[in-house]
Amino acid sequence: MFAVQIATALGARVIVTSSSDEKLKKAAALGASDLINYRTTPDWAEKARELTGGEGVDQVIEVVAGDGLNQSVHATKAAGHISLVGFLGGQTAPLDVMSLLYSQAAIRGIAVGHRRAFLEMNEFIEKEGLQPVIDVVYSFEDAIKAYEHLARGAFGKIVIRVAD
Repeated sequence: MFAVQIATALGARVIVTSSSDEKLKKAAALGASDLINYRTTPDWAEKARELTGGEGVDQVIEVVAGDGLNQSVHATKAAGHISLVGFLGGQTAPLDVMSLLYSQAAIRGIAVGHRRAFLEMNEFIEKEGLQPVIDVVYSFEDAIKAYEHLARGAFGKIVIRVAD
């Protein structure tokens, strides 16, 4: 959700995918301009291309990976970028190599950046007044409930308060 907020603050057009119309409405409130429910629109990559006049998107923030990685490649414009930050759909992906070669998209795994980038990001977040999206806060004693909530899915972060 920070990606939506940061991209919006930078003036980007943001397309968000989700399986939940409720979550899509929340993403719109954060600044997403286009919303795609991938349950009702299984070929979401084609829809993203349609929304961009057939060109494709400049940047994909990929949090699912697995079998969906090929759709991210298809959604990306020629020489676009895919930042792989998660693997909710699995740690391996059967990649369509021809699509990747044709698109010339760059896929980069993102884990942790360097300290300077972290400080610059925090300065930008503060300057723009961005706030993390927190779904719910659990006490430390309810940590098991927090993990159960995580397994069900959340919109934003689930926080476990360690101390008051």
